[in-house]
Amino acid sequence: MKRWLATLCLTTTWAQRYETDTLVIRFYSDAPLEKIAAENKNGCRSWIDFATDSVYVQVRIRGFSFPNKLMEEHFNENYLESDKYPYAYFRGKLVAPFPYTQPGTYAVSARGMIEIHGVRREEVLSGVYEVKPQGVLQLSGRFLVRPTDYKIKIPRLLWEKIAEEVEVSFYGIYRRRD
Repeated sequence: MKRWLATLCLTTTWAQRYETDTLVIRFYSDAPLEKIAAENKNGCRSWIDFATDSVYVQVRIRGFSFPNKLMEEHFNENYLESDKYPYAYFRGKLVAPFPYTQPGTYAVSARGMIEIHGVRREEVLSGVYEVKPQGVLQLSGRFLVRPTDYKIKIPRLLWEKIAEEVEVSFYGIYRRRD
């Protein structure tokens, strides 16, 4: 009987965990002399556990692709130092639960720690979840990052090419993990 209850509890908790099939992270820097955009389609993963309201996101820094290979090289070697800091993370909790099993569109926020370039900062990230049939969740949102907050050094010669605030947007498709 105890084994059956443990299995039931584990199965119930497991069914409340959703993982990404697709997660795309983009950033955009709109500075006076240059506009920089990059996208990461293959180096991101995330899960949300509704039993604990926990959220986790991992982004491989070298997963970002740029329209210009020189920009990509500078991003990885000079600014984000991706050999030293290969991933960025978000670990947090939902601010308020939402009915993830009922179709509809819901505003959602999570409070937690973002870690970029080895620096951790507490942030609240907001977005919109759309609950689709068959346990599919679509999440989208955006937030701003100040490179200086994460000790990302921009040489004085390039201050007009990189914005003080970089817009980060995300889009993910989550499915119940069975």
